[in-house]
Amino acid sequence: DDGAHTRAPMRALRLSCPCAGCVEEGTGRRTLVADTVPPDVTVVEATPIGNYALALVFSDGHRTGIFDWGTLRALSEPFPR
Repeated sequence: DDGAHTRAPMRALRLSCPCAGCVEEGTGRRTLVADTVPPDVTVVEATPIGNYALALVFSDGHRTGIFDWGTLRALSEPFPR
């Protein structure tokens, strides 16, 4: 809503996935092993979830992460228009 344009490294998004398969629900401990994520992983699909998030599908087949706008902004950097 603030008009900012940003971009995020694809691998950083994958490594930060907040889903229950990548983060232990009870403790918040990250369970995803970084070495299992290819360096060239990409986002192959992004689907809006209401007005608060995007569901991302990655080229490594991972598809259960829902990234809210705050998380996406925190993982991104300014991108000039």
